Amino acid sequence: MGDLTMDFLRLMLMAAMLLTSLQGQAADAATAPAPTTHEVEFLRSADKACTDCHKEQVEGMHGKHGQATNPNNLAPVTCTNCHGQPSPQHREGVKDVMRFSDSFNNKQSTESYPIAEQNGVCMSCHEPKPLREALWAHDVHATKLTCTSCHQLHPAKEPMVAIPEKSRIKLCVDCHSKQHEVVKAAKANTTSGKEAQ
Repeated sequence: MGDLTMDFLRLMLMAAMLLTSLQGQAADAATAPAPTTHEVEFLRSADKACTDCHKEQVEGMHGKHGQATNPNNLAPVTCTNCHGQPSPQHREGVKDVMRFSDSFNNKQSTESYPIAEQNGVCMSCHEPKPLREALWAHDVHATKLTCTSCHQLHPAKEPMVAIPEKSRIKLCVDCHSKQHEVVKAAKANTTSGKEAQ
């Protein structure tokens, strides 16, 4: 029985030494610097193919979009994130990338790109709930106006963001007054057209 007790004690001692050794290795690994990994850095702008022709955008994105990270791929925002991938025929004038318009002032430009499609591009990054919470007008106008009717895409400073809370009502009044005048003018033209017949 003495040999069995001695074997058991030796086994327990070896287990304790092994456990202590493993704990020490784990502590060393936790304090050791992480191995460095090589990160690929692109030398050419992701937007170079676009800015070769669209020279007015050669400086790239400005303002918030210029410093933003696309939440879908965690990379910087590029032209193709919003405008889509152009076909090889794009350089020959084929209008195959998303064009954004002011749907209030330019009804014809929305024919090829419906309001829902244009706003869908914006909503692929901008969540509707925070927009609604920031300003109720986002919810009211989301299906009737393009986001670009109020917001600019490439500004150095987004003018809508700088408008104080109390001045926002002026936007509503100005825009709806303009809308009322357009409807009034259209009715006047229809009425005068009937009288001429």
